[in-house]
Amino acid sequence: MAPAKILVIDDDIALQNTFIKALKNEDYELLFADNGKIGLDLVVKEKPILIFLDLLMPVMNGFQFLEKIKPQPDDPYNIIVITGHASDIEIQRCYKLGVNFFLRKPLSMVEICCLARKCIAMKELEKERNQLIAELQKAVETIKALKRILPICASCKKVRLDNGYWQEVEAFLQANADMDFSHSICPTCIKRLYPELNKKK
Repeated sequence: MAPAKILVIDDDIALQNTFIKALKNEDYELLFADNGKIGLDLVVKEKPILIFLDLLMPVMNGFQFLEKIKPQPDDPYNIIVITGHASDIEIQRCYKLGVNFFLRKPLSMVEICCLARKCIAMKELEKERNQLIAELQKAVETIKALKRILPICASCKKVRLDNGYWQEVEAFLQANADMDFSHSICPTCIKRLYPELNKKK
């Protein structure tokens, strides 16, 4: 599997180096942006699973970044705000904008590492859960499709779909029950179609 991508949006070179030191022994790919505008481009292009975001930056600060990206609980990433002297009003604003995690300065390398592991694990579990839910929903739809009464042609055995079209029964089952078919001829049909083979047998 490809390493998880972590995006650090902060214009402080010393702080960026702290992240490099803290996560050097972890299997992560680190990305850096000096402001929120570059960070937005990297979110779209690189699809990180975790974002560390500073609030005070040139060009586009952390609040402007959050207002643009509009964090939602089902986003494929978590956002951790880096704060040094943020007031209660600023922290409350971050919560309202969708942020749930904070990392206070001066940064602790142990805290960086532990928080990164926790947030990434949370998103990976959410992804697995969503995949399972999607598979269960598909299974339920398949069961419903197979349990309903199907109009079938008495002659060619095609199945009539809800939109009025007719479909080969093999194609219908492949689409709705994830089945594959191998073809052969039953003894009754051999007698009818190939009587000479039946006589030889």
